[in-house]
Amino acid sequence: MKLTNGTSPPHGNGVKKSYSQRQQETIRLIIQSLEDLGLEQSADALEKESGLALEAPAVSEFRGGVLVGDWEKVEASLDILDINASDLQVLKFLIREQKYLELLETQDIKAALHVLRHELAPLKINAEQLHELSSYMMCPDFATLKRKANWDGAAGSSRSKLLDRLQEYIHSAVMIPQHRLDTLIDQAIQSQKMNCLYHNVLDDNVSLFTDHSCERNRFPCLTTHIFEEHADEVWFLSFSHDGRYLASASKDMTAAIWNADDGQLVHVLAGHTNAISFLAWSPDDSMLLTGSNDTTLKLWDPRTGECTRTFSKHADIVTACAWLPDGVRFVSGSVDKHIYVWNTDGDVVHKWSGVRVTDLAISRDGKILLAIFEKKIRMYDLEDYTEGSTIPESDSITSVNIADDCRHALVNLSTQEVHLWDLQEKSLVRKYTGQKQGRFVIRSCFGGLNQAFILSGSEDCCVYVWHRERGALIETLPGHSDCVNCVAWNPKRNMFASASDDHTIRLWGPPS
Repeated sequence: MKLTNGTSPPHGNGVKKSYSQRQQETIRLIIQSLEDLGLEQSADALEKESGLALEAPAVSEFRGGVLVGDWEKVEASLDILDINASDLQVLKFLIREQKYLELLETQDIKAALHVLRHELAPLKINAEQLHELSSYMMCPDFATLKRKANWDGAAGSSRSKLLDRLQEYIHSAVMIPQHRLDTLIDQAIQSQKMNCLYHNVLDDNVSLFTDHSCERNRFPCLTTHIFEEHADEVWFLSFSHDGRYLASASKDMTAAIWNADDGQLVHVLAGHTNAISFLAWSPDDSMLLTGSNDTTLKLWDPRTGECTRTFSKHADIVTACAWLPDGVRFVSGSVDKHIYVWNTDGDVVHKWSGVRVTDLAISRDGKILLAIFEKKIRMYDLEDYTEGSTIPESDSITSVNIADDCRHALVNLSTQEVHLWDLQEKSLVRKYTGQKQGRFVIRSCFGGLNQAFILSGSEDCCVYVWHRERGALIETLPGHSDCVNCVAWNPKRNMFASASDDHTIRLWGPPS
């Protein structure tokens, strides 16, 4: 029997109302949304007045059966849901897989084994998955099962997720996807945000009553502070993770720590005997690491400004350093063709050799290390210290930055382009052009809410800002009088900083 969904008996006086397909779908979505909000009486009233039902009784039974785990009822309903014959076996496999996992959860091993042998295996759908499922028999407890199967149990979200997977094989006119109106609204909001070049506000502040557009005066495009204490070129910047402090590294052999709110100088860190090329805050901001052209790294207490340890293993300029999430280990790279993994006691935990590193970065989850050398990006696995694949670029790379999603990376090229890479697919996602770069090391960064912007320094004394997804250049900000080497976005405040060969640092905030 083929279901005809979305209809009900004639309305009121016996005359059935006539609605277009769009109107019928709208009414059914409103009914579903009312039910999602717990407004059952309102949903019933709308069904009665419109003469339209959300779904046929058999569909409701199917949906309810999945959510309560009545697998016999669920399978009995499949034959009347207008499912393609080629998909029917797949749906049965998904349903029986959930049934099997729930039996393992309750430690009913005998029943689970029966389902595995006599219900799942005969379907001959996925031998590899079947083998994986059989291995779960050896799980000693529910916690192990959850971890191995990446499954949160009958009381978790697994049944709702199963319903979403089954929905992919059932015509949407027969069974409307869960929370469909919310999904459509979210899609509309995302589309408007995508078209808003200056979008930088939380979704909670986006109203459904009007088309969304952020004004330019909310974007940090105005210089609010100028720091002039450095005596030479400023090469690198980094905000503390709590957003309260800004650290700068300079050719004048010092690093400085500034208060990001009032612009006051907190500490000058002196001790290196050559230019400081890089610095990095520990994950809890309790330590600051500096790397120098004097071949050493130094560990500082940012509260006191005192140097607590010096690391002297590299034989040439230290070009970059980065912390692992544990706050105990960090990585350093150098033009001496060595990458060291250290602990804060000064021990070398691991070493890679062979590439002249010009920059490196660690993903937020601590799993991936990226090191750049010449025209290549090399990936390293920080969990087992294995060397991974290499991504070739079109020209010399000067800097690398990994997004918070741990999937995308940003690199600056000497050909006046900034490239966004997908590390999983190893594919070039987008190019950002306009800034000037050829002779010097220029660094870019992600910025804004959900890292929606790309910022870069430039040899023409300006800061360039692009919309990340659209690739559109939205700001060219003048102010410096020499090459802008580095930009850094504050992770907690709507501001960023820029460092220049003109010996200054600028803080940028919104005009209003």
